Amino acid sequence: MRHDAFEPASSLLSRLAARNGAGSVQRFCGDIAFPIDPLFRGEKVAIEQLAQLAGCDLSALERVSIRHLGKGHFRLRDEFASLQSFQRTRIRVCPECIRSEMPSAAEPWRVPRRLQWKFSSIRSCPEHGCMLVSLPPEKFSKDARDFSAQLRKHYGWILDQPVIYADHSPFEEYLTNRILKGRGERLLDRLELNVVSRACEVLGLRIAKGSDASLAGHREADWMSFGALGYEVLKGGPLALSDCLAAMAREDGVDGRFFGRVFGAWATWLKSLSLGDEFEPLRDVVRRHIFDHFSVRRGVLVLGVPSEGMASPNAQKPFSLKGFAKRNAEDLVRRGLAKRNADGSIVPMGFVTQRMLAAYERERRFFPARKGSRAKVVVEAHGAGAAEAAGEAHLSISAAAQGLRVTAKTVVYLVENGLLYGVDAPELYRRGTTVVTAGSLAQFRGSFISLGELADVARRPQGALSMRLRNADVALLAMPYGLSRIYWREDVDTYVAAEQ
Repeated sequence: MRHDAFEPASSLLSRLAARNGAGSVQRFCGDIAFPIDPLFRGEKVAIEQLAQLAGCDLSALERVSIRHLGKGHFRLRDEFASLQSFQRTRIRVCPECIRSEMPSAAEPWRVPRRLQWKFSSIRSCPEHGCMLVSLPPEKFSKDARDFSAQLRKHYGWILDQPVIYADHSPFEEYLTNRILKGRGERLLDRLELNVVSRACEVLGLRIAKGSDASLAGHREADWMSFGALGYEVLKGGPLALSDCLAAMAREDGVDGRFFGRVFGAWATWLKSLSLGDEFEPLRDVVRRHIFDHFSVRRGVLVLGVPSEGMASPNAQKPFSLKGFAKRNAEDLVRRGLAKRNADGSIVPMGFVTQRMLAAYERERRFFPARKGSRAKVVVEAHGAGAAEAAGEAHLSISAAAQGLRVTAKTVVYLVENGLLYGVDAPELYRRGTTVVTAGSLAQFRGSFISLGELADVARRPQGALSMRLRNADVALLAMPYGLSRIYWREDVDTYVAAEQ
């Protein structure tokens, strides 16, 4: 029987069985004592026997036959593939190819299975410009492997399928050429086949849908367009990928401080523990970009490698102070949210976003007193007198921090900026020590709640809770890095009510 250049050994065996009138490839192999399972595993001896049986060239058959390495790993010549990169138990076909090559259900042996139809990222037929269709699933995997028997069984169903026209993208053309002819010398070619196919799609998803896009819930046509977008970037090599990642950080509305938020599904996918060592060259390119463009604390893992803490500040889109923030620029400098340049101009710090400035304005309107000593702010805002404050109970900085479930450094910042009322220590404390009045602490807790307090109430880990609140856009109190997270209590109550 004639062997087509793109036909794997499993398809040739199935067609050979159909050509000889066998009801299934299992029955045919049983009749002639042919080792069917070794062939489907891609073992060399079984392929040699099939080449002799069909009278075809052994080297051509080996070139397009996939070998099962075990544990979901496969080998095609020098290419590495995984269960995610190609279809093993579902058969996909081009309806137009079947119509043109298979006159009736009695002649399924006329249609060879294209090797490229097995790969998940190839979803269209270049010859007819239409989408591939997946045949109905089978209960047993042994039935799904019999290509000709599946065509005979579902012949009428295939002919009834509407033709969905779709252009064969450059991405799919690249994968097809690589599958049939081999790899080249570019960065894309040096990456394993399963890395390339999925990397282009996930990168394209991030480009097309933004940082909040999920990896799930997309149609086949969407993944086709995502793959084409990602391929246009990755074919340019490491510099093109780095430029693309930098452009993501400059997008409007993106929190450019954290690479996980900027890259979204792209970072989530790269951090997945299911990805093997073959993904490391791609991770390395992304990791070097993160170390060069994001501020990452020493020891924090970035795609599996700890940071040395040498990264430059975030390269986010610069903006100038306007409106309320501009009128209060001096206070922003004192709060550590802005800095003064050599020419005297005041600009926001690299980690400050427009949302943070909006939170600052909200806080200032809630605590209107300003420009005095730190002791005046809460006193004026809540109408308490200094004499009254002097006679009430006091707490040390550490005790206040424990009550609020924040760090002592955070309490000091709150006192210095008027959100808590601090006074010189009374007789019970060491001279020069600052203490916090119990009244101001109670008033602060009436308006705000720390992440630590919320975690205790919700009985959830702080990290997971923080991510849920961030995704729900719950506003934080505007403070510099290194301080505990504090939220407006009314916003948290609204979020909790919506969740329930």
